[in-house]
Amino acid sequence: MKEQVEDRRSKQQMRNMQFSEDRFQLFDTIRTIVNDELDRRGVVKQEGNPHLENPPPEKTEHQPSEKTSPCRTLWKRIVSLFTFCLIE
Repeated sequence: MKEQVEDRRSKQQMRNMQFSEDRFQLFDTIRTIVNDELDRRGVVKQEGNPHLENPPPEKTEHQPSEKTSPCRTLWKRIVSLFTFCLIE
């Protein structure tokens, strides 16, 4: 019984390995085709920053203000609703 489970598992593993190898071979073929086409068009691979003309903005820690934070405005609305109900 245990041998059947191991045999079935190994068959499944073999199918999975074959599938993975086929996919890697397909990716290599696609990469070769794309590189050949880029070479044919004369496109040069760029190393480093691909956004030289318009670099992406620097990452900064942005703290939303009370006016722009939707959670804060919702909380204020809830508080004002209860405050209004208590006043009347």
